[in-house]
Formats: sequence, structure tokens, C-alpha cells
Amino acid sequence: MKLDVHFPSRMLILAAGLMTVCGILMAILGRLAIGGIYWAAASCLFFAAFHFRLAENKKENEEDGKNE
Repeated sequence: MKLDVHFPSRMLILAAGLMTVCGILMAILGRLAIGGIYWAAASCLFFAAFHFRLAENKKENEEDGKNE
């Protein structure tokens, strides 16, 4: 059974997308400050997902180098 290496980064991207939708809905409903907080949280999640993906790719490349 092969584990999915990119599972954590994909889940962070999903969470960030949902947080973005929440921010949009809050902004539409007139709560701009709360919507802005959700957008800031979503950008942090996207940033974390990007760095998780970099770390996952680096680890995968190191494992491929050991197998050769």
C-alpha cells in the first residue's frame, strides 16, 4: 500500500478554499472585518500548503535518489 505523499498539502488547500468561501459570504452579509479575518486565515493556509508541497517534493526526490 503506497501512501499519498501530497495528502497534507491537498487538505490544507481544501481548508483554505473553504475558508475563502466563508470570507466571501461574511463580506456579502456585511461583516467585512470578520470576512477579512477569514481571508487572512485562508492566505496563511495557502502559504502553509505551498511549503508543505515543497517539503513533500524534496522528501520524494531524496527517496528517489536513494533508490537509484
